[in-house]
Amino acid sequence: MLKTTLHIVILESSKIIFEGLYSILYQSDIYCRVYRAENIDELSDILKTEKINIIIANPVHFVNRDKEINKIKKEFPSLSIVGIDFGVMHKAVIETDASFTLYDTPEHILHLISRMDNRNKSISGNSDDSDNLTKRELEVLTCIVNGKLNKEIAEELNISIHTVVRHRKNITTKTGIRSQSGLTIYAISKKIVEIEDIEI
Repeated sequence: MLKTTLHIVILESSKIIFEGLYSILYQSDIYCRVYRAENIDELSDILKTEKINIIIANPVHFVNRDKEINKIKKEFPSLSIVGIDFGVMHKAVIETDASFTLYDTPEHILHLISRMDNRNKSISGNSDDSDNLTKRELEVLTCIVNGKLNKEIAEELNISIHTVVRHRKNITTKTGIRSQSGLTIYAISKKIVEIEDIEI
């Protein structure tokens, strides 16, 4: 049976803390890919291109960034945010799904990550075809459903027409659907788009 890869972003400006967490994750049994973001803007860029499951974050990065964090939580409801508790903030800056301290054992941290992964799976339901589409493919699919041509999709998403064609091929391969009407039904049934949001 193929193991699914857990995609984790560590939002931390300290290289030492990042390297420590990275080392704990890679020496574990958890099959994962780890990304580093030093600030919210870098995190947003990663979320645009990768299907991230868990963010491990220094809560300092959330100070005065409520709007961006709430947008991320709304856009990625099955994403878990795990806070690193440094013991210096009396009040949580933003609500996290779990937290650990730097004094916790690697086993405790890994157990927490596994628990968040199981939580994500239960929220998103059983893995289906829509889970295999990348964020960019979902954006392209939404444009297709709205009847946009390759050139219009390229302009809207600021990518080349060649890239749009590649994404369309990937969508067809993953869903097994070629027609626009079929993709529309698929997108509605998987709650990728709402009927009222479709441009006529």
